[in-house]
Amino acid sequence: MYIKQIKKKNKNSDKEYIYYRLIHGYKIGNKTRHKNILNLGKLEGVDKTQYKALADRIEELVTGNSNTLFADEQTSTSIESLAQEFSKKIITEKLFVTTPLNKKSISKEVSRNYQEVDLDTIEQIESRNIGGEWLMKQAMQKLGIEKILSGTGMSKEEILFAQMLLTAKAIHPSSELETERWLHENSATKELYNINEKVSRYRLYKAATQMYDYKADIDNQLYNNVSNLFSNKSKIVIYDLTNMYFEGQMLGSKKANFGRSKQKQTGSKLIGLALSIDSLGFVRYSKFYKGNISEPATFETMLSDVVSAMNVTNEKPVIVMDAGIATEENLEIIKSDKYGYDYVCVSRTIPKQYDKLTDKATAITDNRDHKIELTKVSVEGKDDCFLHIKSSQKKKKEESIDEKLTERLEAQLQDIKDKLPKPRALKKTEKVHEKVGKIKAKLSRVGWLYNIKYTEDKEKGIVTDIVWERIKEREKPKGEYFLRYTKTAVSENDIWQVYNLTRDVEAVFRCLKTDLDIRPIYHQIDEFIEPHIWLGIIAYQIVNYIRTTLKDNNINYSWTTIVQKMQSMQSSIVSVNNNNNEKIYIKLCTRPTTDQIKIFNTLNFKHRPFVRKTKVVPQL
Repeated sequence: MYIKQIKKKNKNSDKEYIYYRLIHGYKIGNKTRHKNILNLGKLEGVDKTQYKALADRIEELVTGNSNTLFADEQTSTSIESLAQEFSKKIITEKLFVTTPLNKKSISKEVSRNYQEVDLDTIEQIESRNIGGEWLMKQAMQKLGIEKILSGTGMSKEEILFAQMLLTAKAIHPSSELETERWLHENSATKELYNINEKVSRYRLYKAATQMYDYKADIDNQLYNNVSNLFSNKSKIVIYDLTNMYFEGQMLGSKKANFGRSKQKQTGSKLIGLALSIDSLGFVRYSKFYKGNISEPATFETMLSDVVSAMNVTNEKPVIVMDAGIATEENLEIIKSDKYGYDYVCVSRTIPKQYDKLTDKATAITDNRDHKIELTKVSVEGKDDCFLHIKSSQKKKKEESIDEKLTERLEAQLQDIKDKLPKPRALKKTEKVHEKVGKIKAKLSRVGWLYNIKYTEDKEKGIVTDIVWERIKEREKPKGEYFLRYTKTAVSENDIWQVYNLTRDVEAVFRCLKTDLDIRPIYHQIDEFIEPHIWLGIIAYQIVNYIRTTLKDNNINYSWTTIVQKMQSMQSSIVSVNNNNNEKIYIKLCTRPTTDQIKIFNTLNFKHRPFVRKTKVVPQL
């Protein structure tokens, strides 16, 4: 088949139209004949040099002939998409039929494996997911996971189990018991790693603890491998602390403690996780703490550990952190003679007096085109530099939140006031004060702005009236905050961009907790708790490599979306009986979709682990 250009003139004007046809050439005796198969339209967006590839690919799809094992890997995403569209139309409308009656034959000689089979015996024996597993396996090969684990002294079998466990953590995050079921019933992971034996949860526990014994070495080597794949080796250290909650009483854990849960789980024990990442979101450092640890108290340990693993001879790192960790004590540690590094953080307090260092604010927009104004200022008594931020969108958000909370608080106060004259209503002085105090505490964001006065009947010990007033002087300007930093030879925009990197560590926590689902934690002893979370972090490193590479090519899928797009790729086994009393087993891998091809091509990965495998077994 080939593509032919057709020119056509309008009868009523001299205007010329160009479109393309798919032509099939065949021979009758010594004569060559041509048949129009399909009008392809204008083929906009397809270069002329790709016409042959498109025609060849359509022919392969229509006739089922392919000379290469991975024929679809040789075509681009756009050509593959068009070929699939056109071939579907040709097959559906029966525009091309290769039968002896037509005396048509294609020019390519392809070996065929013809068998006479009983169609009534065709049966699909099993079908398993293989797309996400194949993606993870190739990503781990790219990052040298096998070599890193081999360096720890783990055996080949132990390394295979470790890789299967990491695959499960990324694609089907769950307990080891659920992972055992998933590997046996839903996933083709065992097939990819040639594991025929049963994978028990106890082997998975062992693989997790074995890897965790070499946590420091694996962390360092993996980070070096993953960062070497990207040109910009960042000297930026972004630090934050989060916590995760447990299910159960956690009587066997020494680190599980009650504390302030960031997931609002007030009745559950927690474990703390400190992470430091670079500007691309890769984890430099991780450490576990008791659930009631405070954010500032973890900082110096992190700084010492991270910096010791960095080469800081040429350029000192920049420490980026949020207000919760940026205490005066921690800032002094960073600036001390021991470290002497630069930092960027949110100021924990709003300066009451400051002087503008520039007459006009620098106007920029965020990634959603919302206006932001940046002004350098100096604060009396502080050696650091400050950047005054005014965000129009943040102002709208804070005003909306303030309005809703204000309405709730005043409505509840009004409800108490309206019921005071009624019998059997809440009116005792102590109870009213207690009730109002709870309301202010629950709505503390606006509660502290109010001055509430009570009219009391001291003889009866009751409140007869309540009056409240919002104190304007206590209100802070909305949509405004200050960044504090040490570098002076940088622009306002540069400081703003550096601080925006704190959103990356929030994205890491979000991916770990949501996409990789590492909480809540069901393990009951520390021996398994820390490996469970840490394996999630290692899986995140692999996931972030995939996502960062895709982002560099303008593919901004979340990990959940990528996994869902990969689920349609299946490994299946089909059986059928032939006329020789033999059963034919055919193992097939689904042809990748357009989106899957796009992802694999961007990562420079192979599309499929295999296409077709056939086995003939005599019937007994």
